[in-house]
Amino acid sequence: MEPRIPAEIEPPANVLLVDANAREPNACTERCYETDSTAALTVSFVDDQLEQPDPDEVDGRVGLLTIGNDLLDERADSDPDFADSVVVDSVCDPTDLSEIGIAVSRFCEHWFDDGEQISVCFESLDALIRYRSPKEVFQFTRILLGRLESVDADAHVHFDPSRHEDRLVSAFGSVFDAVIVDENADRSLPEATDEEVEELLAAWSEASENGLGLEADPSTEATDEEIARILGNECNTTR
Repeated sequence: MEPRIPAEIEPPANVLLVDANAREPNACTERCYETDSTAALTVSFVDDQLEQPDPDEVDGRVGLLTIGNDLLDERADSDPDFADSVVVDSVCDPTDLSEIGIAVSRFCEHWFDDGEQISVCFESLDALIRYRSPKEVFQFTRILLGRLESVDADAHVHFDPSRHEDRLVSAFGSVFDAVIVDENADRSLPEATDEEVEELLAAWSEASENGLGLEADPSTEATDEEIARILGNECNTTR
């Protein structure tokens, strides 16, 4: 893993933010790079659910996607109005990678069509790994990043290294444009060698022969239907 400092990163970019203190207030703004976004989506989990801002006090557009709270899952009755200044959506099943990917993609599609500059904060890959295997989440991440690149989004994804071995963190970092490592995390995180990362990725590639499909190229032009098909077929086969 070769960490970068925010000043070196030219947006649009997909960034892995390796930080054990990611849930502290202002963690993103203090440790990540600045963007000129006009529409900002935050993907959080039910344990870290964000307070909905006052629409009259929002500059631009704000999207809040909560995962794992069936009380907020109103999509069965009505779709959110993406023209609103504050858009709230939810996915009740945190194991459903296909639905999570589609929910993020819907924000991107509507905002991109409206000419917005999109930024995305995905608050925790760790939460997904609690529900699905690392190799499934790795495939999901690759496909999702392809979708974000297709709309020129500035995106950063939080990853707490204290819960995982360093080669796992480095493997995820390999699919991002850049990696930002918090100083405290850097001192406690042994550096994985290229050989260790390649060994892990090779093991995941072998798993693709049994149905995971890691060899598939996540097209940057993937539609919602293609995302559903890819994630539904490839990530659900190992359950």
